[in-house]
Amino acid sequence: MARILISETSQHINQKVLIAGWVHNVRDHGQLTFLDLRDSSGLLQIVINDQSSADLKEIVKKIGKEWVLEIEGTVLKRDPQTINQDLITGEIEVSPQTINILSESLTPPFPLDSDGSELDEALRLKYRYLDIRRPRLQNIIEKKHKFILAIRNWLDQQGFTEVITPLLTSTSPEGARDFLVPSRIHQGKFFVLPQAPQQFKQLLMVGGINKYFQIAPCARDEDPRADRHAGIFYQIDIEIAFPTIEEIFTTAEQLMKDTYQTVAPQKHIPHLPFPRISYQDALNKYGSDKPDLRFALELVDFTQILKNQSEFNIFNQSAVIKGIIVPQGAAFSKSQIEALEETAKSKGAQGLAYTRVKNKLLDSGIARFLSETLQKKLIQEMSLKEGDLLLFVADQLSVANKSLGQVRNLLGDMLKLKDKNELYFCWVTGFPFYEINDEGKLDFGHNPFSMPKGGRQALDSQDPLSIESYQYDLVLNGYELASGSIRNHEPETLVKAFEILGYSQDMVIKKFGAMYTAFQYGAPPHGGWAIGLDRLLMLLLDEDNIRDVYAFPLSSNGVDLMMGAPSVVDKTQLDDVGLSLKKSS
Repeated sequence: MARILISETSQHINQKVLIAGWVHNVRDHGQLTFLDLRDSSGLLQIVINDQSSADLKEIVKKIGKEWVLEIEGTVLKRDPQTINQDLITGEIEVSPQTINILSESLTPPFPLDSDGSELDEALRLKYRYLDIRRPRLQNIIEKKHKFILAIRNWLDQQGFTEVITPLLTSTSPEGARDFLVPSRIHQGKFFVLPQAPQQFKQLLMVGGINKYFQIAPCARDEDPRADRHAGIFYQIDIEIAFPTIEEIFTTAEQLMKDTYQTVAPQKHIPHLPFPRISYQDALNKYGSDKPDLRFALELVDFTQILKNQSEFNIFNQSAVIKGIIVPQGAAFSKSQIEALEETAKSKGAQGLAYTRVKNKLLDSGIARFLSETLQKKLIQEMSLKEGDLLLFVADQLSVANKSLGQVRNLLGDMLKLKDKNELYFCWVTGFPFYEINDEGKLDFGHNPFSMPKGGRQALDSQDPLSIESYQYDLVLNGYELASGSIRNHEPETLVKAFEILGYSQDMVIKKFGAMYTAFQYGAPPHGGWAIGLDRLLMLLLDEDNIRDVYAFPLSSNGVDLMMGAPSVVDKTQLDDVGLSLKKSS
């Protein structure tokens, strides 16, 4: 007899079946014992009663949770009063003729009858093979499979060719730390795991591939966060030869529209084509280059109305005064406003000033520093209504935008303005080609392989900080989902872009020799994007932590708790690659 899945048993009423799975629970009621048997398809009740054989009764006495059983028995309808509507098999049960114990189990380190969110994550990850038995995680794994399959099929139908690019490559300055792989054959030299297939996919364009894609692994030695997995993550990677911006954008938009319902049919996309917003407008209106557009609460510039118009010195001494008008926000408690202020301070603001509209004037907070005339002017020019709450940050423009952007995000949570079933995609365009980094040095603003607007001429004649790039990001509900660009395919423009940062031509050729040489053999214009697959799934499946969309994730501090990696290696292995470890001081 062939085994069937538990979900199929309802089709075999009054017939013998062979099923197998794990013991989810054992309920002993004396003359009556219930086993709940679980496989990947569902849960089924097995009934051992006074009519069962003595052998079966003896076997059942020693069975524990998570034991693996094979059961042959007859499928019976339950009595109407015992039907369990919560189970797909709730109208049936199985009366066993034989129970075969395939495997015994130690007592699990945690219960498996919940979604696991109440447990310590480190414990769950140490025993991930048990954690995966939960229906929630099995559902995620199954949906991830179906989503990737839908993506592959869609891209294939659109004429894309899947190409697997190397996992061992050479180091290049692409923005994150490399994972180094020492060479045994060429001691003293190293491969790196690719941060992205960036150079390879551009070389495929030079090679004449018209449309490339890959579900690409990307290895970056970055600190993990709730929305960024440590070590390796995966992206939906594409590149198109001779593209227009419209073709590149439309490909992403149609891909999202045609595949997201595979895993999240309850969600909807409110705008197609996706709205577009410039990088500067995103910062000025929303305080972020990845704005959540599911709600309004745009940042307002109060500088012209309030600077040097009041007795509030912080306003008078600051470069800009920006704020957020919270409609009917008078009900905010003191503790809520303090939480908003702490959020603003965490992003560099000196504080968060506030006031409210009450009886056609301003009340509380900084109202005492503003004359009645100024209060009325502010209310009139900003069309303020009774009960509106005003929040202000006075500082440099960058600090005001960044801190208010975080305040805005928190307000979206507090006011329950974020509809989880709305997928609000938008394109952010016009990124600066260069920027000043955290160390105060000129650096690439985004992707070093983007084409600067104006090409080589712009690099020769413009202030570096004034140059825009053909770079764009795809944002979803406040998360950066994808980055892309029209690429730099001109060898001398590539060299010049790096020379402005202090790289010599020899250094550029050493780091990007393959691309530099390839671009001299007829490189077509090309461009594409890379969508973060795991982050996208996290949002589609309403998961709070990206680690749960991986079957075997690294922990929050970048460790594989199950396999014990990273681990110490034998001296022999170090000798093979010509390495020795420095003694810690």
